Amino acid sequence: MLSTVVAILIITLLVLAMWASRQGSPVGSDGGRSNGGGASGVTVAVFYYVWYCDGLGKGHWNDSVITAVVDKPAIGYYSSANESVIEWQLRLMRDAGIDVVFISWWGPGTYEDRVAKEVFKLLPKYGLKAAILVEPFKGSGVVDAVIKYGPSFWDSILPYLEKEFISKYPDTYFKLEGKPLILTFAPVGLLYLPRTGEYVFRVVATHVDTLRALGLRADWDLWPDYLAPWTAPREGISLKVRVDGYVAVTPRFDRASCRSGMERGKQCELVLDPTYALGAYVKEWSWVLKHSREVSIVAIYSWNEYHERSEIEPHHDATKPKNLTYDPYEITAEFIARLKGGAP
Repeated sequence: MLSTVVAILIITLLVLAMWASRQGSPVGSDGGRSNGGGASGVTVAVFYYVWYCDGLGKGHWNDSVITAVVDKPAIGYYSSANESVIEWQLRLMRDAGIDVVFISWWGPGTYEDRVAKEVFKLLPKYGLKAAILVEPFKGSGVVDAVIKYGPSFWDSILPYLEKEFISKYPDTYFKLEGKPLILTFAPVGLLYLPRTGEYVFRVVATHVDTLRALGLRADWDLWPDYLAPWTAPREGISLKVRVDGYVAVTPRFDRASCRSGMERGKQCELVLDPTYALGAYVKEWSWVLKHSREVSIVAIYSWNEYHERSEIEPHHDATKPKNLTYDPYEITAEFIARLKGGAP
């Protein structure tokens, strides 16, 4: 029964994909040229989440099953809206050598929207650039991809993004191929993107290869989930370089809700180096250094996604062995310095 349902779903998605390709941007890669050509031109970006409210038990700090946390930020359970917190984060990003911040954005007028505006105001002070990552704030199901993220969706948000972020901060908003980059997180963009020459769109997703096999638009990995599960030692790994010379790295993936017992199921099997004992992050960055001529953009997942424990932000770790000297932030800074300095 399940295989029949899956087959029907696949056929339905393929039909929808063919329909979408006639209505807006093609669902496959748009053929954007890589900006690669050597380590000196590599851009380092980080996914940044601005949804936290002040104090444990409040917004995204253990306030629901899906927002469980087990690690604690070095400065405590902060508010993303606190200017001193934003400055602390941006200063650390700059000092680590990060160039671009991909800001998780959940629609006009939301808490995340208000914080994103504050972040953009402060970015020039730290020499950083940023791009908006449009999250699936109207729903994340397959049906939502068809019904909720079509032309009317983009007609409503593109002018807002242009006015509030792109035109307002022309020197700060990150550009790819000379045009403002607008990121979407699947299912946004899987079936439809505006056909416009003003912007560059990239769809960020998990299971990128599966989505592409279905004929859907998926450009960049959120994190290298194709390496998971990674719970035992490995000698060698290979990362996937996507369009634009993009490659994703992460220090860990380990859903806090699964670890705390609040969530169970197949999603809990997707784990990568839960205690840092396997040195996955060092192996990923070492691969990037070795293949730097193929890479133009390194995207780190994440600065502070505590629910999936991928954070490089300084924090008190719940599972790292006490005798293990392994700091994702320091590792990030070290490898970025080597990458940009051309060191092996």
